[in-house]
Amino acid sequence: MCLKVGKENTSPEAARVYAPHIGADYRAVHRWLLNNPSLLDLDREETIRKINYLKYVYITPEEILEQPHVLFNHLITLENRTTILRECGLVEGLTLNAIGNYLKLIRKSILMLKRNYLIPKDLDMYEQMKRQFECPVEPKLRWDDSTRLQDMRVSFFNEFLAKRLDFGPGELEKLWKSYSKIKHKSFGHTQRVIDILQYDYNFTRDKLVANMFLLHADPENLLRFPVEIPTIGGIDLKEVVKKYPKIIMVNLESVKRVIGILKQLDIPDGEVLKCLSVFTLSSKTIEYRLERLMSVKEFEVLTKHPRVLKLIQYHTKAAIRLEYLQQLKVRCASLDVLSSNSQNFERYVREGCDRTKGKDTCHVLRYIFKERGDAALQKIKRHPYWFHVPILQMQETVEALLKKKFTLDDIFCNVHVLLYPLNRIEEKLTLLQNGDLKLQEELGVELYRADKTQLLALALYLVELDFHFTGDGVWPEQVQQSDSSSTINVELPSSLSGEYKFGKKPPNANSSSG
Repeated sequence: MCLKVGKENTSPEAARVYAPHIGADYRAVHRWLLNNPSLLDLDREETIRKINYLKYVYITPEEILEQPHVLFNHLITLENRTTILRECGLVEGLTLNAIGNYLKLIRKSILMLKRNYLIPKDLDMYEQMKRQFECPVEPKLRWDDSTRLQDMRVSFFNEFLAKRLDFGPGELEKLWKSYSKIKHKSFGHTQRVIDILQYDYNFTRDKLVANMFLLHADPENLLRFPVEIPTIGGIDLKEVVKKYPKIIMVNLESVKRVIGILKQLDIPDGEVLKCLSVFTLSSKTIEYRLERLMSVKEFEVLTKHPRVLKLIQYHTKAAIRLEYLQQLKVRCASLDVLSSNSQNFERYVREGCDRTKGKDTCHVLRYIFKERGDAALQKIKRHPYWFHVPILQMQETVEALLKKKFTLDDIFCNVHVLLYPLNRIEEKLTLLQNGDLKLQEELGVELYRADKTQLLALALYLVELDFHFTGDGVWPEQVQQSDSSSTINVELPSSLSGEYKFGKKPPNANSSSG
């Protein structure tokens, strides 16, 4: 009910927009929209283009108002149907009713069309179709007025493709098996598409045969692409198309919108070129998937990853895998694992290795510390279990510490703090900030004089002190790992340990600087 009210509220505005294009009275168009509310769901600009095209081929305003269902077809479909009917000799009989019933008419015999006065009674259909080609196309077939229009068109298509692209029997069989809808492309459009691909895009005959779906392309779309989108990912469009031909099958306006989204996400050109299939998604789909990614914290942390396009492309698969891995208590699944092929994912699960990818950690640290990201990674790598810590945990720890008025400089100087469960760090910080005298005595420092950087270092020191400096403090559960013999250098701040400014250094601390 709410949806209906909303549509009624927008119908006056839509009527004002459509009326001049249809060439009808505003009130008539308004009633038309109220009686056909689903028309309001159509893209307005695209609908105007359809109306203008129908007017161009002499469809009357009355016909458009009487048969609104025709507007639910794509513009390229209307163009093809109109052109095909004209190629078959429908001139006087080319009405909106004929266009709307194209699929029925094309399956009728030539005689049936003549009986219904859709084509002249003396029309020679063979000669009519032969005239539609720029090169001589004369298929050898037995025909008469009982022949179906569709069958005759297929024969002409086969002969044309055999002559123009040297299609053999095997290639024709593949075409009709995989791309049978080519029969609903006009001869004129098909010839034009081949011309554009060969002469404008420099496609070879073999390239076209390998990508037969391109015969379905919209010629106008093909011509507009190089003009309006000269490059993608910093590479000339025509070179991109040779690498990924499917992109020119997508509506140009959709590709423009997707490019705009990718720019907003600041995706590097190199990553765009690695995931060109993302352009086959609509901008609305990408926006929806981004919204979904942002609602899941494990995905949200990856939205700044240069390869986030893989996560967008394989969003559904990645979401299912994440849920599955969480059930297995796996915390460190990388972007590659979540979006990889089934074989690699199964191998990852079988191996049971819960570790992150160094690349993911690197990207997160670069995002957090900017130009110091690589240096932060080198420091992180000194810890024996650095690759077992989820990047989500790292980001959440940074956010929590920033809220506690620690700076990025404080965190960078003690970057290993990102590897430890936040609750342990917070517990030690609380202990330190309470100024416990016994703790001061044990540490040999005057805590009230410690700055933020030093407090963070002391908290890190205390966490690992509980685990005998084995590095096991990174695990969420207090379980010693198999490699418990590994030791790490967890130190007091250099200003404390080096200059002994606040007292003597605890005997367990290592004297070397981090």
